[in-house]
Amino acid sequence: MNNKLAGLLGIARRAGHILIGFDAVRAALLAGRTQLILLASDCSPKTEKELRFAAQDKHCPILFIDADKEAVAGALGLQKPVAVVATDDGGFANAMQVHGTHTKEDVAL
Repeated sequence: MNNKLAGLLGIARRAGHILIGFDAVRAALLAGRTQLILLASDCSPKTEKELRFAAQDKHCPILFIDADKEAVAGALGLQKPVAVVATDDGGFANAMQVHGTHTKEDVAL
């Protein structure tokens, strides 16, 4: 993960615009509050499949980033590995898409 994306994740978390973990992200997605979902490079295929299913009609980008769960957790200042992160802010979402190193990109349709 590059430093800009790590910095954006940290700033967005401190600003209260980050949702962490599958359950929180899925609930926000179903409520229509997510602007961007980021998946760690070692996220399980089942987790990805379930999020894509939940996002079928939400038009929310789901991106794999070039960082494993431990790197994502480190950027957020957490100890436990984090596979799924989302933001509910459009500005942070745009910046993360520009500065992120994506290994796979898809818009849930």
